[in-house]
Amino acid sequence: MSGDAPKELSVASRKKKPSPLGTSLFVGLRAADVVLQYSILQRGWGAQLIQNLGGSAVAFSTPREPPLAYLGLGPYPAIMSALALGSSTKQILWILGVSEQEMTPAAAVVISVFNTVVNTLNTMFSLWTLTSAAPQMATQSASITDVITSSPLIMVGLTLYVVGISTELFSEVQRKSFKNKPENKGKPYGGGLWSWATNINYGGYTLWRAGYAVAAGGLPWGAVVGAFQFHDFVSRGIPVLDRYCTERYGEAWVDIKKRVPYRLIPFIY
Repeated sequence: MSGDAPKELSVASRKKKPSPLGTSLFVGLRAADVVLQYSILQRGWGAQLIQNLGGSAVAFSTPREPPLAYLGLGPYPAIMSALALGSSTKQILWILGVSEQEMTPAAAVVISVFNTVVNTLNTMFSLWTLTSAAPQMATQSASITDVITSSPLIMVGLTLYVVGISTELFSEVQRKSFKNKPENKGKPYGGGLWSWATNINYGGYTLWRAGYAVAAGGLPWGAVVGAFQFHDFVSRGIPVLDRYCTERYGEAWVDIKKRVPYRLIPFIY
């Protein structure tokens, strides 16, 4: 199961069965998050809230490039909106094309709300002058490429984001391909990306969450988000899943843990 929320393992069913209501609710809520983050940026909701609370919002340049002008977003806000879109797209692809487990309505709401809250915090921190990782060029007339290349923080954040979200998605696709073969029924998977860490999908999620936060609110906020996800998986998510896999797969799972040296992120943990 994808590690897309701290409470996911607690609320999501492990039964393999169709769940049209929960799936539809999940897809709808994750799609709605894209619209929400875009509206916070484009309609000025976030900047207005910051100002109402006595803070100062970054004054971004007026978009001049045709695609951005059409969307009404400056280069840096467009990057933030794209990160929100990417996170929701990945999760929708997962539920529609990868996951075979039941998605209960309760799980759909909890997972979606968690991700929307974190994305909204990222969006707000990207707008607040005290936390925003936006470079000075973002307040001037510049292209997206210029904004990215002028900021090491954004380049680091985007790198972590792309590597993490690709790792999470591709690892889950690899596992599904393995499970779909009749001869592998009832067997745990420890090949491909999973040979690097027994919970490589959780590691990928941790990386892209941290990268998204770095690109939005800089290193301090990125460290907070990354540390939170890391601690949650290490202290709760991984032990819960380990007990489940031990009970279901027995010695086959024990053998994989002996062969695979890391549990979350290769060379780190």
